Amino acid sequence: MQDVAHWRALVAEWTERIARYRQSVEPVRRELHAAWREWVFALAHASLQAGLSRTERAQLDELVRETAAALLALEDDAEIAAVASRHAEEVASTPAPRRDADPELLEDLAQDWEQQAAAAAAQRAERAAKRRAAGVAQRRRKEEQEVSRSLRDVYRRLASVLHPDREPDAQQRAHKTALMQQANQAYADENLLALLELQLQAEQIDAAHLASVDRRRLQHYVIVLQEQLAELQSEARRLESGFRAATGLAAGSGLQPRKADRVISSEAQRLRDELLLLRRQTRSLLDGENTKAWLREQRKTT
Repeated sequence: MQDVAHWRALVAEWTERIARYRQSVEPVRRELHAAWREWVFALAHASLQAGLSRTERAQLDELVRETAAALLALEDDAEIAAVASRHAEEVASTPAPRRDADPELLEDLAQDWEQQAAAAAAQRAERAAKRRAAGVAQRRRKEEQEVSRSLRDVYRRLASVLHPDREPDAQQRAHKTALMQQANQAYADENLLALLELQLQAEQIDAAHLASVDRRRLQHYVIVLQEQLAELQSEARRLESGFRAATGLAAGSGLQPRKADRVISSEAQRLRDELLLLRRQTRSLLDGENTKAWLREQRKTT
């Protein structure tokens, strides 16, 4: 019972931390996603500015494709897909020079090759992003299946204990019927802790009651508690794993929920900083000279 109480508290703490993470981080993440969409449109618009060289236009095209691919890996977006398609078409439709081309045309050919290489790199990045997104989606589906299976197993065990046909006493039958209604609500809410607590109530497992039960009944209680302990340990590991994946922490176990608060604050601040920087860069693309200067800096860093 002490082990069950410990792991129950741990699951409750992780559940509370994950709710806090969603409240603190998810709104900023949604804003950041919207800002990245605006960034794609700003890049596409900047590529139409007068005074840009072919290299600069190709650089903007590549940025459009890379950013669009990353966004499309997260969700379907018809507008972003259309922008990415237009910029991919521009690369594919570049006319090939004649064999007897002069030096200027040869330079154009080299730039075309650069654009085609960039397009191929963007396609590879898009496929890699899709694979990563597919992996994340697969892990989420697996976690959801594990949660569903745990809830279903506990609910079935609880329903068996609370079955009204197995209770001859009218007062106890009414009590179990009330517990079953609570169990139905907990199952609908996917509240594993509530289901486990109701199971203890239905089985009448408490310290005072255990002192007066016979050995056979005590063995049954031990089995119930062992099942609960396994469910709680599995749920705690799942919650910690989900938190680590969401915040970019390395896979592992043993992170204390109280230490997650610092991670939550750090992640929220990091996303806010990224959002501010992205909005500032988006505004700077409205000016042609700023765009050219920024592209030069990008070429130096790559």
